[in-house]
Amino acid sequence: MRALENATGMHMSFDDLTGFCVGFHEDVKQMQLDWRHQLHCSEFCEFAKNQPHGELDCVLNKLVVNRIVVHQRKGLEGHCRLGLFDLVEPLIYANRVLGIFYYGSVVVRGREQLARDKIHAYCQRRGLAPEPFLSTLEHVPVIEEASIPQHRAALRTTVRLAHFLCESNGVQPDAYRNRELRYPYQDPEHLPYVVKAAVQYISAHQDEPFIVKDIANHLQCHPDFLSRCFKQHTGVNLSNYLKQVRVDHAKRLLENPKIDISMAAELAGFSDRVH
Repeated sequence: MRALENATGMHMSFDDLTGFCVGFHEDVKQMQLDWRHQLHCSEFCEFAKNQPHGELDCVLNKLVVNRIVVHQRKGLEGHCRLGLFDLVEPLIYANRVLGIFYYGSVVVRGREQLARDKIHAYCQRRGLAPEPFLSTLEHVPVIEEASIPQHRAALRTTVRLAHFLCESNGVQPDAYRNRELRYPYQDPEHLPYVVKAAVQYISAHQDEPFIVKDIANHLQCHPDFLSRCFKQHTGVNLSNYLKQVRVDHAKRLLENPKIDISMAAELAGFSDRVH
């Protein structure tokens, strides 16, 4: 990751979706990442995150992209809300999306106006002056459009390397998830549909402030039935499982020194920081 950054001026990060890196710090040293490689932290991104609402808007933007990638199970490319270009690729191992690699935080030559237009639109929506953003944009690295396939190939090579490290170390994703996070983030095959669907819903919407009744409404069943079935087949109370997922997500968020308690509470779906 550092070699590619040094060679291209682009920034690469890995968004851990399952607690993958947290557990691997002990057993697979090659997968250990410093916090700067666990989030977008280019000069422009740091500037944007330090503005009012900036950190939250950046995280929410990434959550939307993550959902698309997890659902489609393939990479994509595009521009963030402020016009910076990124390539995105999932790390899929043992049929699990363990996390997502981001590579970019740059401007594509010929698309400079698109970036400026996005900045103007965002600043108007947030009531901010666009000039500081536009000034900082001038220092963002620029890549040629013709080089995008080459950068995509380099990113995919990085993903293959991460996959190789998983294989060579005999990684068992389910065992890791159970040991580090205590509760499964994805469903074992033997569980009934309603239980698997509840787990999938919680995993996909853990940043939203819903309760067990809302899950049941989504699955078109009674809350008592859902809770009873979940407890019977997992040994875990559904409301406690939901709380634990939120706490685990908040713990990962708080490893980022840029995220405070209030922001972590909101991004983990808690009603407020006191809760």
